[in-house]
Amino acid sequence: MYRAVKIKNYLLAAIILGLLLSCILTLTACEQINGLKDKVFNSFNSKASQDEAVSTVKGFFEAIVADDLDEAFKYVYMPRTEGVNKDEKTSDDFKKEFNSITKIVSFKINWIEVKNNIAIVNVDLIDTYDGEEKIYKDMQVSLVKDSEETWKINFWE
Repeated sequence: MYRAVKIKNYLLAAIILGLLLSCILTLTACEQINGLKDKVFNSFNSKASQDEAVSTVKGFFEAIVADDLDEAFKYVYMPRTEGVNKDEKTSDDFKKEFNSITKIVSFKINWIEVKNNIAIVNVDLIDTYDGEEKIYKDMQVSLVKDSEETWKINFWE
């Protein structure tokens, strides 16, 4: 009789331990599945974010090539600050920056890297001066997401 009670106790302990282990494994598997779901979701988000950043750089340089500086200025990051900021840059300041540079005639986007709300886009530029073209390779354009989650070019930083 004593031996039967001892076996019952061991059997009960084994069942409880098995249930506990099963619960732990199930919870761990759920976390792993959620982690996998997050990774897959973030990779799609990352691709969309890269596409948006590239679109911003493309729009900016297309406007520059077309000599439409007002349109290009729409792609420039302007920090939003409370109150009046006397150092805030304007469209006129942006246009003055282009007074002393040569005419950009074409561009090529090479690669992009996105981390959170910051992106770097690598661009090759071709400009012309006195009828001669010059290539600027591997120029890095910095972008940041503004308060509306839109990619903007960090022009003055």
